[in-house]
Amino acid sequence: MILCENGKLVHPAEELPEYGSYDVTVVGGGMAGVAAAMACGKRGYRVLLIEALSALGGLATMGLVNIPLDFVSGLGVEMFRELETNDGLWHRNSDVEKHKLVLDRMVKKYGCEVLLVTQVVDSLMEGDTIRGVVIQTKQGRQIVWSKGVIDCSGDSDAAYYAGAELLCGRPGDGMSQACSLEFILGGVDWDAYAASDLKKNDPRWVDRIQSDLASGKLPYEPDNHLNWITHVPGRPEHCGMDEVSICFVHSRRCYPAENRDLTRMYLEGREQANMLAGYIRENIPGFEHSFLTVTAPLLGVRESRRVLGEYVLTAFDLASLAKHDDVICLSNHGYDIHNFEEPGNVKWAPIEIDGETRYVICNAGGFGTTTRPPHNAPVVNIKGQSVEHAEFDAAGYYDIPYRCLVPVRVENLMMAGRNLSADIYAQSGARLVMGCFTMGEAAGTAMSICLKKGITPRQVDRIELQKELIANGVNIGQRIRRIPGLERENGEFDDGYRNGEFIAEKHVAAIQKDTLRFVK
Repeated sequence: MILCENGKLVHPAEELPEYGSYDVTVVGGGMAGVAAAMACGKRGYRVLLIEALSALGGLATMGLVNIPLDFVSGLGVEMFRELETNDGLWHRNSDVEKHKLVLDRMVKKYGCEVLLVTQVVDSLMEGDTIRGVVIQTKQGRQIVWSKGVIDCSGDSDAAYYAGAELLCGRPGDGMSQACSLEFILGGVDWDAYAASDLKKNDPRWVDRIQSDLASGKLPYEPDNHLNWITHVPGRPEHCGMDEVSICFVHSRRCYPAENRDLTRMYLEGREQANMLAGYIRENIPGFEHSFLTVTAPLLGVRESRRVLGEYVLTAFDLASLAKHDDVICLSNHGYDIHNFEEPGNVKWAPIEIDGETRYVICNAGGFGTTTRPPHNAPVVNIKGQSVEHAEFDAAGYYDIPYRCLVPVRVENLMMAGRNLSADIYAQSGARLVMGCFTMGEAAGTAMSICLKKGITPRQVDRIELQKELIANGVNIGQRIRRIPGLERENGEFDDGYRNGEFIAEKHVAAIQKDTLRFVK
């Protein structure tokens, strides 16, 4: 009970009841949080995993983003195998319902305690050291004491309440990139769509969207291209009744750390999904009998509050495929900013080359940008080469260093997932599902070392951490390059789930041909 008097709050100090005491509290049950909790649990520590929604998995389940992309290793291999066992995986498409069940079983296997539909509303601080969090339950606010906290909330909730230094949105006005509400269509004749001229000649619907805008068939423009469309595995196929997930809906001018704006985007997203379902049914071949089956219960927020860490991953790191001695995760996903205010995406970053600002892409996919740089300047690779002559490392990837998971000031706190320490361009590339998962496993492993040795995350020896990750099957590039201090650590990892974006040379020609309309 909070008392008020004469229109003002009277809120005296109160003693909150204790929910419990744990070795590690993980805030956020998305992909990063699940991996962090399991990494601690498998090492015998008492873990509480707190999730605000009704299921684990975050955007990969509740957000209907059923494309778990990026490198798969460590606990990720176990997760993929479980998905396959349950007929929930086809290439890089997952069944979100089966994925929820797989994650439920995995965290239970590793002894993690899970608390769903529970919001973290404050952090317990002793000086600059976090000692736990305050949760909102059906019984009111309660205290969770913890020796270490890993913030995988996406919005950096625990770090925010702890007074950590934060970044949010683009410099200047703090506006975050566009947010999306995914949706699934049923009743799709995928074979008819695959055989259509549209799929063959305009697979991102670029020309079709502009034509239908001009004719009025499409009332307005959520985006100027289809972002992605994927099968839902384990459902009917090749019978005219396929189910597909679609990323097309976009809200712009977003401030996702504000509840009023979040509400606006959910309402707007459902209206857009309804409109697009009708538009697609009437105008896209193979979708003549399609119908809207579900919109995501979780908004696809791509970026909000990021914690300032010991190292800030930069746009230059991505384009130059930077390698770091304290690597704990790999990615080769380039810049992927969904435009802040207008339709389109940005796959380039302004970087100074030889004293001149150039608009640099990370890989061949960057030529697919649908937003031109200022003054119609060309997009180039890090060498300054334009589309006709660009060269890329066919097996190119960049490192995410451990320091990106350690905040600059608050002790006994770590972060993992899309709230890693990065500038807005670097974050847009490093936020893929399996990259977040591996960051979570690394954070959980590091926190376990802290508990074992009685040290803080800032004091963790990176070589000890890396050896532990390698011993548990995590791919940090040890078989691809020399990592100082790990010359004899070439531990095996399961490479059965290849990163589809990793082999760039097979895509370069097609991407260049398909995207000249945007870059010339």
